[in-house]
Amino acid sequence: MQKCKTCGKQLESDEIDFCKDCFSFHDFKYSSNKRKEIRKAYSNWKNSRPKVIDLFAGCGGFSLGLEKAGFEIIGFIENWKPAIETYRLNHPNAKHIGKDIRKIDLSNLKKYENEVDLIIGGPPCQGFSLCGKRDINDSRNNLFKEYLKVVKIINPNFILLENVLGISTMRYSKDKLVLNEIINSLIKLGYSVTYKILDATDYYVPQRRKRLIILGTKMNVFPKYGGKKLSVWESIKDLPEFNSDLNGHEVSNMTKETLDKIKKLKFGEKMSKNFNFSRQRLPPNKPSKTVTTVPNFIHPYYNRFLTPRELARLQSFPDDFLFTGSRTAMIRQIGNAVPPLMAEVIGNSLRRAF
Repeated sequence: MQKCKTCGKQLESDEIDFCKDCFSFHDFKYSSNKRKEIRKAYSNWKNSRPKVIDLFAGCGGFSLGLEKAGFEIIGFIENWKPAIETYRLNHPNAKHIGKDIRKIDLSNLKKYENEVDLIIGGPPCQGFSLCGKRDINDSRNNLFKEYLKVVKIINPNFILLENVLGISTMRYSKDKLVLNEIINSLIKLGYSVTYKILDATDYYVPQRRKRLIILGTKMNVFPKYGGKKLSVWESIKDLPEFNSDLNGHEVSNMTKETLDKIKKLKFGEKMSKNFNFSRQRLPPNKPSKTVTTVPNFIHPYYNRFLTPRELARLQSFPDDFLFTGSRTAMIRQIGNAVPPLMAEVIGNSLRRAF
């Protein structure tokens, strides 16, 4: 067990570097000298936080979780303007290194060589997703090579790569599997590679979202499963039925025909057999199905689709994380994101390796 860097008390499983008491160094139950001591220790810890660069960063869900786990996000690469604006709004200290990862000036990356502890990212998954057409000729299927190129240049101590389960069986050419190419390339770069399927619902996220996480490091740091699984209703029940001032909590308009169909739906029922699990009234007492980039879930009790903020809750984004852009752009950012709480749990496990 690790001990608190200030008082020496053994840390609980959800504590990193400092116990909860010492982390609250502003608490006036401490003497002035004690508060100074804790502030100094905290400052030293803050300045020594592992540094992270986020590739294919999206709106920043992966970064948010790792930040909460004690990492410092120093830079990101993202191509889509609404996601860049959201990322900057919520991570103002992270440098936007560039847009299109294929066109990044290599000299801009060389300055990070051996200065970054962890590179994270999830190359676009549309070509790999089991929900899509799985087009072997989709140009996005080769973006994982750009991820590997950046890893080779920067040479971080650890890498984390997140993607849909379909990446494990997808080929980027006739006889080459994407997953094998990633693993073999990382091994050649000196990494010990493991991968595991994680379900977000096991890590305090009220959503069934299975993702393949690839870890390049020298030790196994995958987290153990959490505990109780959160339900849809537990995560959104305090949000009002109609619009509010809360960022993203705007109810969409719908036709009378759509409303009449929704009114007839029971928990778990879909508007049409043509849909997979979309256009479904979510059962309130279970985790949701996987949140995607289309507005596809119906509220358990209200006769309407979920708002972007409700979808963000299902992805475990806190309400103070602000999204920019149109309603459609918000939903796309949310659906593409790594659930911050799952990222935080992974980050907490990874932090113990430093």
